[in-house]
Amino acid sequence: MALDLRGMPGLKDGTGNWSDGNATESGSPLIGKPFETLPEFHGKPLHQHDYSAFYPSYHKVEQAHANSFGTQSYPFHTETGFQYIPYIMYAKGYPSNYHFQDFQYFVVIDFEATCDKGKNPHPQEIIEFPSVIVSSMTGQLEACFQTYVRPTCNQVLSDFCKDLTGIQQIQVDRGVTLSEALLRHDKWLEKKGIKSTKFVVVTWSNWDCRVMLESECRYKKIRKPPYFNQWINLKVPFHEVFGGVRCNLKEAVEMAGLTWQGRAHCGLDDAKNTARLLSVLMHKGIRFSITNSIMWRETEHLPSWKYSLSLKQTLHSSHQVLSYRDPQYHPCCFCGVRSSRGLIRKPGLKEGSFFFGCGKWTAARGACCHYFQWAS
Repeated sequence: MALDLRGMPGLKDGTGNWSDGNATESGSPLIGKPFETLPEFHGKPLHQHDYSAFYPSYHKVEQAHANSFGTQSYPFHTETGFQYIPYIMYAKGYPSNYHFQDFQYFVVIDFEATCDKGKNPHPQEIIEFPSVIVSSMTGQLEACFQTYVRPTCNQVLSDFCKDLTGIQQIQVDRGVTLSEALLRHDKWLEKKGIKSTKFVVVTWSNWDCRVMLESECRYKKIRKPPYFNQWINLKVPFHEVFGGVRCNLKEAVEMAGLTWQGRAHCGLDDAKNTARLLSVLMHKGIRFSITNSIMWRETEHLPSWKYSLSLKQTLHSSHQVLSYRDPQYHPCCFCGVRSSRGLIRKPGLKEGSFFFGCGKWTAARGACCHYFQWAS
């Protein structure tokens, strides 16, 4: 098996980039420049209680978040009507397409997670956390971030996972926890000046934010920045331009006339290629808007981050005409599939109440995960 040495502690990859197992970053241009290890994290482990130091008023978040959406929220994943808002396309010959975006910066992410060929481990856990910054004014990839994340539930990577992602056991063993990775990434965005601008998260598909990050944070009771609760699924504008053809990220990149760069299923390479595809769509005159979001109920007991100015700025004006899903909408369980909806029939206080449970539940096998959420 050919080993991908990118990011291996103490090892040097083929592009001249160095990594010591901590968070790494690079500035523009991204190709051919070495990663720079974040100095503020050398020998200084970060813990969940550190959030309050950076965000002293985070306990006020949920109220502010709920108010900004007219106090309407649900205790489970909610896809808004954004995906049905048509994308605005300018004439292809227009000389300044980049200047008409609603956002100053795009933050492109592509997580890699634990997996196996026969059956994914429960719960799936993020093992690579990459991020790429794209300027809406120039379409240029300006900086990137990468850190490996240590799984805490299923700590040993399967051979299938290592072959697919190129991530080796020593990399995740020397990685950071997911809560630390989220904090390091947030501080990196702040260092780059992104948090004081109007920005939005971009993904290829809804899996990264709606399923993977959301389910792991809920399962482990981890705080996450609120800007991960809304994003642009690049598949939507891609299909607006190239039609509804079914394709994976690599095929989409090639359909756009680009040559794939790097290794498929390396999170950082996937994020860079997604960013390049984003730039192509900007060249074609696409004006991007949020396609999906997750709403949180104020009464949930999961701690939250400070409702930062950056999130307020990224809220699209179309929020005023949001159409919320019917409460019968099924959220995703910890397995990452559509949950099953059940009814309490046992006599008692909860008789007649609906709930959501594991989507892979069968009478013979039972549930594959411990997901449970009341429907109201």
